Amino acid sequence: MVRYPRVAVGGIILKDNKILLTLRRDEPDRYKWAIPGGKLELNETLEDGLKREINEELSLDVEVRDLAGISEIITEYFHYIILDYICIPVNGDIKPGSDALKAAYFDMQDLGDSVNKSTREFISKMINSVKPIHIIEKRC
Repeated sequence: MVRYPRVAVGGIILKDNKILLTLRRDEPDRYKWAIPGGKLELNETLEDGLKREINEELSLDVEVRDLAGISEIITEYFHYIILDYICIPVNGDIKPGSDALKAAYFDMQDLGDSVNKSTREFISKMINSVKPIHIIEKRC
């Protein structure tokens, strides 16, 4: 069992005031919609890791722009530090793969319970902020 924080990245892809989310195949939050992304690999930069994860999950190539915010999700069993960046699609058509079961755009003002809690909180704060946000979700 990993006993230290893991660094992950997420891609905020927007279109007509909607955000692209993926339906997670794996835990945590299996079968919940979330911001696409994943854990960094050893010797990988944040930007390179995000581009790899978006390509694996959505078959999209993206341009990584500004940092939207940081989320810390802490439970008894894991601790993720997630850096979410605004991304612009530059090549490819959305096609779920890897650990994404589906992909869909969601209205940012009307996210339902099928979207995981940390994603709902992050998007809500992001909409109302002009600078990067920081959320902490502690479940232990």
